[in-house]
Amino acid sequence: MLSASLFMQAGLLLVGYFVFTLFCYRKVIVAKWQTHKQRNAKTLIAYASESGSGKKLAHELHTELKTQGDLALCLTLNQVTEQQLNQTDTLLIIASTYGEGEAPDNGRHFLDKLSKLKSTLSHLNYAVLALGDREYSQYCQFGLALNQALKSKLCKPLFEPILVNKLDENSINEWNSNLLSKGLLKQAVPRSMLSATHPPIQQLKLTDRQQVNINSPGAPLFEINLAVPSGLTWQAGDIARLHIQDTVREYSIASVPQEQSLKLLVREQKHPSGELGLGSGWLCHQADLNSTQAFSIRANTKFNPLGMHKKLILIGNGSGLAGLRGHLKHREIKQHHENWLLYGERCAEHDLPWHRELTEWFNAKHLTEIDLAFSRQSTNSNIKVGRCHSGYVQDAMLAQQTKLKDWVNNGAAIFICGSLQGMAKDVESMLLDILGEPVLSRLERQGLYRKDVY
Repeated sequence: MLSASLFMQAGLLLVGYFVFTLFCYRKVIVAKWQTHKQRNAKTLIAYASESGSGKKLAHELHTELKTQGDLALCLTLNQVTEQQLNQTDTLLIIASTYGEGEAPDNGRHFLDKLSKLKSTLSHLNYAVLALGDREYSQYCQFGLALNQALKSKLCKPLFEPILVNKLDENSINEWNSNLLSKGLLKQAVPRSMLSATHPPIQQLKLTDRQQVNINSPGAPLFEINLAVPSGLTWQAGDIARLHIQDTVREYSIASVPQEQSLKLLVREQKHPSGELGLGSGWLCHQADLNSTQAFSIRANTKFNPLGMHKKLILIGNGSGLAGLRGHLKHREIKQHHENWLLYGERCAEHDLPWHRELTEWFNAKHLTEIDLAFSRQSTNSNIKVGRCHSGYVQDAMLAQQTKLKDWVNNGAAIFICGSLQGMAKDVESMLLDILGEPVLSRLERQGLYRKDVY
C-alpha cells in the first residue's frame, strides 16, 4: 500500500511541473492576455508627449478608468493600429504640440497612418485634450490637426478640443468634467496627482561663466556652472529649467550629479531690437558670480541613458553638445566606452567647445570616433583629434555612411541633440537615406533612436 508521504511527493512533483510549465510559457500567456484585452477594450487612451506631462495625464486617466472597472488601453499615438481603431468605440487623445506646431516623436506617425486608411471610422467617438504654450504662434497646432483629421474620417467628437496653456489646471478640470458629463468617468478626478509631480524649485548659485567661442562668427556661446545644493539630482539627458520673471527657460544639462556642478552650454540670444534674451541674457551677461536664481529639474525620459551597454552614436550641433556631453560623462563613469561623436559648428578656428576634454576622451579610448563638421571652415589647425569636414553634420554623416551603417548593424543607438530647425530635420533625412525607413523606425520603436531638439 502506498504511503501518504509518496502521495505527497507525487503531488508536489505535479505542482512543480505545473509551475514550471507556466514559467516556460509565461510570454505566450501574457501575449494572449494582452491580445484578449485589446479585443475587448472599447476605450483607447492615446497620447503624444514631449516632456512627459501628456503621458502622466494619460496614465492617470487610464488608472481612473481601471479603478471604476472599465477595460481600456493606454498607448502612444504611434502605437495605435488600424485594427484597434476599428475595434474601439471611444478614442481619448492627449496630445502636446512641440515647438512651432510640431508633433512629439511618439505621435508624429499617426496623422500619416490615419490619412492612409481606406475606410472611414464613423463608429468612433473621440475627444482631444491639446497641450501647448500660448507663447508659440502655432498654439496647440498638433492637437487641432488631430481633431480635423479625425473629423475627415467621419469620427464623432464628444466635445470640442480643449486647449491647455502650460498645463492650466482649469482647462484640465474642464476636460475631466466633460468626460464625467459624457459618462466616461463616474466621479470627479482630483487634480492633485499631476501637481504633486512638479519638480521642486531651488535657488542655484552661479559659480563660473566662460565664453567658449571667442571671435566666432556666430553668437557667443557660454559654459555656465551652478553649485549643486544637497539633495538635487538628475540623470544625463534631463533639463534645467530657469524660472525668471514668471516665465521658464529650459536648457540641456551637460553634467552629471557626480561632478558636483550643474553645467550648461548657453547660446546668447538677442531680439530683433538688439535686446538680450531673458534667460540667456541673465545667464551669459547679467548675473553676477555667486548670485542665485530659481531653477528646477525636468525629467526627460525620452533622452535618458540606455539601460544596457550598447554602442552609442551622438549627433548634434551648437549648444546641443551640452546634452551629448552629459551622456558621455555618464558613460565614462559606467565604463561604456564605444562612443562616436558627430558634431557641427561654424569654424574650426574658434568653435571648439570642450575640445580639450574631447581630446582626452579620445586618447583614453572613451570616444572611439570623432567627426567634426564646420560650415565656414578655412583651416583645421586647432583640431587635435578625429576627422574634420567642410559643411554640416549631415555631410560628415554622409562621408562616414559605411561606418555608420556598420555601427547600427552592430547594435548602436543614435542620440541627437541640438536645433530642431535645420540640423535635426536634415540629420533625420540623412539617416533615412543611409539606413532606410524600416531600420530607423525599428530603432525608434526599440528606444534606440532618441532626440532632444529645440
